[in-house]
Formats: sequence, C-alpha cells, structure tokens
Amino acid sequence: MKIALIGLFFLATAPVSFGQKKCDCQLVEDFVKRRDFDAVTEYQEIHLLKESKAFDKSKNTACKSYAVHLKAVHAIRSGNYEWAKILLDREKFMLDSIHCKGINYLENAISYGDYFLRVGSYESAIEHYNKAYKILARQDNKTLQAHVLLSLSNAQSKINQEDRARTYLNQAHPLVLLLPNGQNKVESLYNLSARYYYQFQVTNDVALLDSAEHMATFGIELARTIKYTEGFIRGYNLLEDKQYHEKNYRQALIYLDSALYFTLPEIHASERLGIYSDMADIYLELKKYDKAYNCADSSLTYAKQVANPYKVKNALELLYNCSKLSGEYERALTVYEDLVLMRDSVLKIENNKLFSELEDKYHRVRKEKTESEYEQDRKLLTKQREIGNLRSKLITVGIVISALLLFYIIIIFRQKNIRSKQKRLEVEQRLQRARINPDFIYKALNNLQKMAVDDPTNTAIAKKLASFTKLMKQTLDSSHDDFLTLDKEIDFLTYYMELQRDRLKQRFVFSFEVDEQLNQSDVCLPTMILQPFIESTIEQGFKNLDHEGQITVSFKQQQNELRIRIDDNGKGLKSVSSARASEIINDRFYLLNKMNKTSASYLIRERNSGGVQVEIFLPLITREMAESRRKDD
Repeated sequence: MKIALIGLFFLATAPVSFGQKKCDCQLVEDFVKRRDFDAVTEYQEIHLLKESKAFDKSKNTACKSYAVHLKAVHAIRSGNYEWAKILLDREKFMLDSIHCKGINYLENAISYGDYFLRVGSYESAIEHYNKAYKILARQDNKTLQAHVLLSLSNAQSKINQEDRARTYLNQAHPLVLLLPNGQNKVESLYNLSARYYYQFQVTNDVALLDSAEHMATFGIELARTIKYTEGFIRGYNLLEDKQYHEKNYRQALIYLDSALYFTLPEIHASERLGIYSDMADIYLELKKYDKAYNCADSSLTYAKQVANPYKVKNALELLYNCSKLSGEYERALTVYEDLVLMRDSVLKIENNKLFSELEDKYHRVRKEKTESEYEQDRKLLTKQREIGNLRSKLITVGIVISALLLFYIIIIFRQKNIRSKQKRLEVEQRLQRARINPDFIYKALNNLQKMAVDDPTNTAIAKKLASFTKLMKQTLDSSHDDFLTLDKEIDFLTYYMELQRDRLKQRFVFSFEVDEQLNQSDVCLPTMILQPFIESTIEQGFKNLDHEGQITVSFKQQQNELRIRIDDNGKGLKSVSSARASEIINDRFYLLNKMNKTSASYLIRERNSGGVQVEIFLPLITREMAESRRKDD
C-alpha cells in the first residue's frame, strides 16, 4: 500500500516538479535578492540593458524571458511605450510556453500595470496590479508589495476612486518604512510623499501635507546616507510643492535650484523641463515676467528634446502667457502661432489614438467571441467522449492527490510555526538577559558602598539608594510587562542617568521634551527601547569629554505615530559602539512588529554640530491598547 501511495504521489508531482525546474533561474533569484532585499551603504546604479545581457546568454527559457523583461522595464522608463508593449507580450508568451507562474510571471504582471498606467488605460492597470497583488500575498517581497500598493492608489485616483486610493496608501506606508536602505526605499518614500500631497489637494487636510513633507525629507536624508545624488532631484521637487502651496515662493525657488543643481542637460531633460516650468509659474506669481519668460523658454527647449507633443504644447502655452503678461505682444503673437499648430497636432494625435483604440477593441471582442464559441464546442465534444471512462479514475486520483497535498501542507505549516515560535523564544530570552547591564549594577553598588564609608551621616547614600531601589523595581517590573507608560519611562531614565552621573563623576546634564498633545500617563512605549542608546552615549560618547555633556530626549506625536529623538553633544559615531543597543532594539522591534502587526523603525546619524542623533518611530499605543494586547498574549 505504501509503495502504491508513493507511486501515485510521484506521478502526481512529477509534472509540477518538471515545470518548476523550467521556471527556476538562479540568475533571476540573485538579481531580485540584490535589488529588493539587500541593504546598501553606497548607491550603485543598476543598468537594466547591461544586466539583461547576462540573462540573454543563458539557455534557460526562464532566464531568457527575464532579459526581455528588463528591456521592457527600460522601455517603459524611457517612454518608448510601443516597444515596451511588444516586449511584455513576448515575455508573457515565453512564460506561458513553460507554464511558469513564479517571480517572472509576477514581475510581468506588475510591468503590464506600469505600462497601462503610463498610457492612461487605468482599468487595465488596476486589473494587472490586482493580479500581481494576489501572487504577492503568498510571498515576502515588501519592495514589490509597496510598489503595487502605491501604483494601485495612483490608478484609483485617476478614476476618482479616492476612498480606495487612500486605503491602498495607508497599507503602503508601513511597508515602505520596513524596506532595506537603498534606491528602492528612497523612490518609495518619494512616491509616498507624492501620494500624500495629491490626497491633500483632494481633501485639504493639512496633516497630509505634513506627511508629504516628512516622507520627502526622510527620502533625501536616506539618499544622502547612501550617496544617491540623483535622488535629490525628485526630493527637492517634492519639498517645493509644500512651499509653493504656502506661497513661500523664495524657499520654493531655493528647492528648485537645488534640484536643478543635481541634473545634467543631456540626461535629465524631462526633469529640467518640469523644474523650469515650476520656476516660470513662481516668477509669474512674483510678477517677475522677464525671468518667467526665460524659464518658460528653457522649458520649451527641453520639451522639444523630450519630443513629447503634449509637453511641447504645455510649454508653448506657458511661454505665451509669460510673453503676454510681460507686454511683449509681438513675441506673444509668434508663440501663439506655434501654439495653434501644436494644438492641432495634439488634437489629431488624440483623434487617431481614440479611433485606434475603438478599432482594436472591436477586433479584440470579435476575435474573443469567435474563439470562445469554438473552444466551448470543442470542450463539450471532448467532455462527452471522456466522461464515461474517466469519471471514477479522476475522482480516485483526485482524492489521493488531495490527501497527500493536504498532508504535505500541514507538515510545512507546522514546521513553519515551530521555527517562528523558536525564533520568538530566542529573541525573548535575549531581551530578558539584556534588561539592564549587569556591570552597571555591580559598579553602582560599589559606588554606594564607597559613599557609605565617606559620608558618616549617610544622607547622600540614602537618597541614592532610594533612586537605585526605584530603578531596580522598574527593571524587574519590565521583565513582566512589554509596555511602560511615558511618565514611568521618563522616571526610569531619570533614575538611571542620575546614578550614572554619580558613579562616573562625569559632568553632563539631561532634559526631556514632551509634546503637549501626549498624555504621559496614557501613552505607552515598549520597554528597553531608549536605555541602551543612552548607556552607549554616557559610557563611550562622554568618556574623557573636555566639555559638559548634554542629553536631550524629546517625544512628539505625528498622526498615529510616536517620534522619539535622542540628541547628545558627545564625540560622535566614531567613539560610540552601538552594537549592543542595536541588537536589543532590533530584537525589540522584531517582537513588536511580529506580535502586534505594527511597524517600527529607527535611524542613527551624526549631528552637524557634533554628537549623535537617534530617531525612533513607533506606532502610537495607548494604555488601553497595551492592556488589550497583554491579555491577548
């Protein structure tokens, strides 16, 4: 019986295994890992056409199809949409020929969505993005998930479905923050910023405008960290949007000048077109018509270089308005003549496009109807011939295969749960061991012992012993509670820093800044988030410091997020080893995100004035929410 079952299982899975091998391409897996999963410390541009050559050399059909895919993506980004569509169709034909539904098929669906979104076929774009998102639900590629959700938000806005657009935007936000540092994260932050700014224009909600600015600033900071200089162009353009809306035109021009600084005329024609157009609009608002005309003229130059008739028409309209407002009516008349010709050309293009779309739709529907009727008749005849002979066999084989597959799925699911629980237990054990540094407790007790000898009145030691007792009590309490209220966390840090200051005989001061919006007795944050960073600052950043040290811890609410910032004036990152702090906080964030399905992140950077700045972003958790999660656990 066992041998028979094994034989049936082999026969049932052999075609699947064979098809899977044809879909496997190690080159694709390595490329996707490097592009979507590996964090980078220094940006390196990915040349799609150059990368495609390596895939072209392979004899594997799956690898060759990915070469076609990379060329299609390059064509979409270059605006060569006709060639992009041909390449995408060719790639899909190759994948269908080997019955491949893996990462290649997923990226093909996403690129189809990108293509249809660019050419204005929004319904088709949504259809392909939804198909891709269903596949992504079974994978753990946050980069592609964020891209699809942001694209869906954009497409829904194009068809005036703003509620759906906002839903997809809210789903994308936490995913973007979890992406590994690199070009994809920078561009996703910029896409988030652009979507928030668009939603602000629809709803007039100022909080969305602030979110747009925050995401753009975050993107620029990350671009600077990984030396992605080309990323500054879009980042400064996005920051300009808020300044223009608030009529802070001087600052808006500064941002546009900064964006222009990072462009190259022969490479960034489209970007320079947009920058000069925005500059012309600002100068029109400032009534500096000569400068507005010069900027509009530059935008026309780059519009012609881009060779997009719609953009040339828009640039001519801007140039005509600038000429008219500056009083140069003869020049305005000349521009107007060119504008009329361009409008006629654009109208002709739109009419031809509309006629072509209607004709294609007619032929497609007719062809689909004919093929559907033929296929239906053929299937009916085939089914009638085979139904008598195969029904019982198919049912038997189907039951056996289903039982084997179900058994296999149960085993895999149980193994995955066991691994997940094991990892969680390991992390919890590490956090229990890292509640507070044992060396600190030992040295603090020695210091209290010395004070007892030196101070016959024991007044000072009584005070310090009280602080030490409270510190240890909160440390022991934290081993049972995952969250502390904000006021208790501040008390804990105060006891800790006072004891450190007495023990090390160091000159440093500390202070706390709490946003008035925050209810300190109600807002909660995870335990052991801040103390490891403060310990690194005191033990290493302030060691042998030639001036008075200063630590400032600030708490601020931003929408549904708690932003914590730790600033010091120590010796900077070179003198501070944050390995222990980073290990503890990474473990803490893993548990927080895993158990509560939330997003949390942090950023460490050097301050321009000296010292280190740590920014921590946590979901806003109230006392009631913390109690509810504790009961669930």
